Amino acid sequence: MTEEIQRSTASSTRFESAHETRASTEKLDTQSVVRPSPSSTNRTFAPLNTPLYRRRQTLTIIVFWILPWFFLYISLLLLRSNNWYVFLGFIAYLTWMVLFRKYPQQGGLRQQWFRRLAWWKWFADYFPIHLHKTCDLPADRSYIFGYHPHGIISLGAFCNFATEGTSFEEKFPNINLRLLTLKSNFRIPFYGLYLSMLGLCDASKESCNYILEKGNGNSIMLVLGGAKEALDAQPSSEYILTLKNRKGFIKIGLVHGASLVPVFSFGENDLYNQISNPRGSKLRQFQMLLQKKLGYSTPFFRGRGIFQYAFGFLPQRHPIDTYVGSPIELPKLKKEDITSEIIDKYHQIYMDALTNLFDTYKENHGNKDATIKYVNDND
Repeated sequence: MTEEIQRSTASSTRFESAHETRASTEKLDTQSVVRPSPSSTNRTFAPLNTPLYRRRQTLTIIVFWILPWFFLYISLLLLRSNNWYVFLGFIAYLTWMVLFRKYPQQGGLRQQWFRRLAWWKWFADYFPIHLHKTCDLPADRSYIFGYHPHGIISLGAFCNFATEGTSFEEKFPNINLRLLTLKSNFRIPFYGLYLSMLGLCDASKESCNYILEKGNGNSIMLVLGGAKEALDAQPSSEYILTLKNRKGFIKIGLVHGASLVPVFSFGENDLYNQISNPRGSKLRQFQMLLQKKLGYSTPFFRGRGIFQYAFGFLPQRHPIDTYVGSPIELPKLKKEDITSEIIDKYHQIYMDALTNLFDTYKENHGNKDATIKYVNDND
């Protein structure tokens, strides 16, 4: 474990010159070299001699961004088709999707061959993303993983736990994990099928219960801060986590006797620059209003472009180091025996464990004075 952390720290502090190449047979933890962020250079445009492997890494991020819009565009074309067979077929598909489709609430359609594609290794190498195992997770129980922080779009959660880009199945064998996301993502035609093949499911109580009822090893990953926490995703030494009043996952864990696992990603908040929106400001009030109306947040952020580094929707090439903490065992209780005092007790234990995980590894990522601030939805 110590050697893995040292390797990740070294890769997060080296810079790549234009003439460097990468050996294709090396593993992810030893092959990734970090390029300086655009803010640390005077360069505005990407150099013409950018190596091919870096171009393919960027391609994976571009596809990630445009895929939902591509599926929406295809849907509009099908709706406007002059071929009645195509049009009626698509209407039938939409009807089935709205009225009869159940797999987003019933464990998804996870395909390991799809999750193991080399494409996802390229995706992880873009940043790079590293998954750090701090202890074994026995497969004789179920787990509820809590991911922090949310960031703008939780790219670390997606890469680490919806793909095998960082070798989750190798590090945590026999843990059948499902990453849960907003239900609205499954309302886009065909895009929901793509997400389900990666093992994503919607973040509903029905979905959580269905997966955990399957027994040992079957586990869920929740990005607990949710949409509201995305509005606090700023590059900073203070991580603001919306967790103080989010206790539903504790009750679900007690009902199923599932252990809680805190997960923290250093670098998740550093991928984009967000327009200043302090709590209480008019911009934050407007964003909160939109969040209530739409069901998801609308952070106003700036990343980099495809051929230039000044602005755009692509994330910066900044390392993400994800640490999976030690499990917190919960008793299995009947619903009528679960009191608010019991929930508060284990919620505090979880927050203490998350803080300890953060404090243990923060010096490895350049800021020994970094802190966590826990807030609730109304702060």
